[in-house]
Amino acid sequence: MKELRLQVNVPFYTIAISIVITLLAISAVVTNSHDNLLLKNAMILSFILVSAINVNLVLALSGKRKASLCNNGLHYVSALGRRVYIPVEQITHISVKKYCGIKMTKISTSEVNIHFLSFQFSNLQELKLKKFGYLAQ
Repeated sequence: MKELRLQVNVPFYTIAISIVITLLAISAVVTNSHDNLLLKNAMILSFILVSAINVNLVLALSGKRKASLCNNGLHYVSALGRRVYIPVEQITHISVKKYCGIKMTKISTSEVNIHFLSFQFSNLQELKLKKFGYLAQ
């Protein structure tokens, strides 16, 4: 099997940005009429989340943050820039689940479960993995 590079999960970014923008708009509207410290902190948190999501998306699109699965195992670059390699012998289970239109890829090892929200398999890659028995039904 060739290397399968996971695609950028566009619905994840769309839903995350829309939730953050909604929180930001609510905080902005309520903060104008009230001088509440909690609402101002929520607005600051919204700005931080928007910045983190934008940085994550730019890194994913530029190839600096990626995930790929091949015969040798799983290789990905974490959000903090740490390169992680997991040999295929340690991978016990791969599953893809959908939550509210967002595909979540879960790769289980003997020690830890790794969840990818910002990356996903394409539909063709999922079919090939199921056909060869790598992906859980």
